[in-house]
Amino acid sequence: MKVMVMVEEKIAGLFQTTAFEDLGQTESIIVEKLVNAGFTVVDPRTVKANIARDQALRILEGDNYAAASAGLQYGAQVVITGKAFSKQGGGGIQGSRMQSVQGMVQLRALHSDDGRIISSRSAQTAAAHIDEAQGGVRAVRGAAGQATEALVQDILAAVAGQGNGQTAKTLTVVITNLVSYRHLTAVRHFFETELAGVHGLDQRSYTMGTAELGLKYAGSSTDVAEELAYRRFPGFRLEPTNVTANRVDLRAVLD
Repeated sequence: MKVMVMVEEKIAGLFQTTAFEDLGQTESIIVEKLVNAGFTVVDPRTVKANIARDQALRILEGDNYAAASAGLQYGAQVVITGKAFSKQGGGGIQGSRMQSVQGMVQLRALHSDDGRIISSRSAQTAAAHIDEAQGGVRAVRGAAGQATEALVQDILAAVAGQGNGQTAKTLTVVITNLVSYRHLTAVRHFFETELAGVHGLDQRSYTMGTAELGLKYAGSSTDVAEELAYRRFPGFRLEPTNVTANRVDLRAVLD
């Protein structure tokens, strides 16, 4: 599984925050932990060198859809975003020139195919150092390590859950090029009465011939795509155009 990482970092005591294009302390720890856990990681420097600044700002501000879009752009199934910062922990340590500095890290992991949150983790650690910036680096790295280890376990658990075909999960089904609401009604009827393994269906939206459905299904997205690819509806059929672990995109084609 490939993962993309983008975290905003501010270390107290530095003249300015880490340059956007540079790999911060938090990102370096996250990448290290992910690689050790067996994940493939998109080089954060490559992402930051090529992504539009406005999209990057939306990602760092918590826009799940901007993060998901960037993840798909770089072939990542999971995107990890968040914030990391350090601050003075209450002044100097009595009897020494050492300073207590706190590091806080907040991370989120989400599916890039539909923007759903997999997990959200945070951690806080303290470090003592004569230099505030160096103490901040140590504190942030410690917090990043703790938060990432928990996040990795959550991601692995989510992946394991996807592999169990008997466990119902929610798939996003997007259908484009619909020329009639009756066509959508026919598809919904098929899901609700004929497709085995369906535990629920939610129509999220229908706008200008495009429908988005939430399908609670005990099976894989590939199973859904194959069932629909060979299914003939009155006057039309559905052609799968994109299939990922949590999403199926279809285009309506008139017969």
